[in-house]
Amino acid sequence: MQTMNLSRTERRRRYAKTAKLYGIKGENGLTVHHAYQALFEKDLEKTMALIVPISRSDPKNKHPWIILGGAALEKVEGATAKVFFEQAREISPKDPVILGGIAKAHVLEAEVEPAVQMMEKAFAAGNVDKGLITLFLELMSRMGRNLKAVDIVSPIVKKLNDAALCFRLGSLLTDADETNAAVPWFERAFQLDPKPEAHQIGRLRGLLYSRQFKAVEVAAPELLETVENKDDVMVLYLMALRLLGQYDKTAKLVDSFEFTDPKAFALARGLMANVYQDQEQWDRVEPAYVEAMHIAGEPGKIAKALGVYKYREHDFVDGFPYYSDRFPAQNRKTIPLQNAAPENLAGLERIHLMGEQGIGDQLALLSLLRIAPIDTEKTEVIYVSDARFEPVLQDNGLNISFISQDQFFNEPRNLQANELVYLGDLSQYLGAKPLTAINGAYLKPNEKRLTHLKNKYQTKANGRPIIGVAWNSASLIGHMRSLPLIELLACIKEDALVINLQYNASPEEIRAAQIMRPDLEIFVDKEVDQMTDLSGFAAQIAALDHVVTIDNTTAHFCGALGHIDTHVFIPLGSECMWYWGRAGKVDPWYGNLNLHRQTKLRDWAGPIDSVARHFVSKAP
Repeated sequence: MQTMNLSRTERRRRYAKTAKLYGIKGENGLTVHHAYQALFEKDLEKTMALIVPISRSDPKNKHPWIILGGAALEKVEGATAKVFFEQAREISPKDPVILGGIAKAHVLEAEVEPAVQMMEKAFAAGNVDKGLITLFLELMSRMGRNLKAVDIVSPIVKKLNDAALCFRLGSLLTDADETNAAVPWFERAFQLDPKPEAHQIGRLRGLLYSRQFKAVEVAAPELLETVENKDDVMVLYLMALRLLGQYDKTAKLVDSFEFTDPKAFALARGLMANVYQDQEQWDRVEPAYVEAMHIAGEPGKIAKALGVYKYREHDFVDGFPYYSDRFPAQNRKTIPLQNAAPENLAGLERIHLMGEQGIGDQLALLSLLRIAPIDTEKTEVIYVSDARFEPVLQDNGLNISFISQDQFFNEPRNLQANELVYLGDLSQYLGAKPLTAINGAYLKPNEKRLTHLKNKYQTKANGRPIIGVAWNSASLIGHMRSLPLIELLACIKEDALVINLQYNASPEEIRAAQIMRPDLEIFVDKEVDQMTDLSGFAAQIAALDHVVTIDNTTAHFCGALGHIDTHVFIPLGSECMWYWGRAGKVDPWYGNLNLHRQTKLRDWAGPIDSVARHFVSKAP
């Protein structure tokens, strides 16, 4: 550390360099540099010996406090680290390293919420510490905030081009059932570093999630020859075969393959429950799910799958215990099932109702408020969810207010532990009353936007019917609910103005459909973004004469709005969502949708013909 043996020129050069780096002139600046080196090498005794005198001689410089805070973190002394980093923060409030250090100190003190909030500030200030990013993702995942975590760190991960972090983001999105969004992250991880077998398997996931099932059918057997983790590869292979309709081959592989991980084997048995539903072998479905849960040793997604299967059969009482197990134990520590019990709900003056699942599911589940033992005239119900809901829930028919998840988690609030309730937990009240008790519209479109869009479409239609269409579900689980646009348009026989309601619609698919159906005018209204502008989307739907859609968010918006002429294509088998039941043309959930069901798996000819006949009968 001493500079006695250095020439005067070399000493001056080093002093100048460290003064520029640390803002401390002379020998003390070089001492700070060596203290950082000692901290990096985890020589804490040397670190303290070097930096403590500097903290006394230069107390208004941030670096001694940063180093002292870093040393306290190494000693797992969170409270001490927090004191030192806060001292540094007074000097430099927006320094990303300081903010990251405070966040880590909060973690050591088991102060999770302040920790993740401080990490967000650190990332916004420019912190690119991979360790901090990894810690943030782990904490957010445990709290069930995968999507928020990905939104925050994805710009940083893109710049870092770190393969492991890319893979982690793909995995988080998979866990949140955002499989389509996971694809580019898995592909990026593989492109950056193709050697780890996890990245090779991640690329296979990407192929599956992007619905390249034939490619998976080719690649999976090859990968099984080279990787140690054969279980995950086999599960992906089985999923592709099932979606290709190769049921016999799927069943044979499930029975013959020697799984080493009970969880993977449980997923395979759960997959067979889907196969039995597709084949309408109803007596085999529940035993397959129960077997899968016993093998896995924990309920999780398989229990939820059995629960919603029973819900679809209108066996709500027996289905709820399984459905209620959909969350890991960590989540239930924060929001226990007992919070949704009638004796708790009846005694509350305020309830924070926590949203879960996607936009369409939340729209459906909000109807449960009509049968829950909650008097919204006396009890304040605050719905906590995606910020996109706020404008569309203004002046709603359920008498609830709204707060975004960001605002809820980032602002201090005085909460009672028993006032937090998961929205889906209200499904325990299904079966006590007829399903018609939850029927009816509760969303109200923005009148100004509705009038504007209706006038625009009517002017453009010039007397032709105005028909909105949606045909694709981006997620893997929506594959068997989707169909090509040109096939859906076969139900529209007469000249019409067709309004695109499909989020992330392919311009190429729309152009191709327009060429093949020149008698129709397909209009993409760039004024409305169905993904980000839910209020505009609601007004757009309300402005239409008719809607033809698959079972996706569009269908639920039409139901919640009470649209007068909506037609929903419902698939056969396991992909039929539980809200619609297994049979019937009458919508049991909202009460206003017309359901057109497949009679043959993967064949939409029947529903298309059914809708076409409806339009003919309604023609003037």
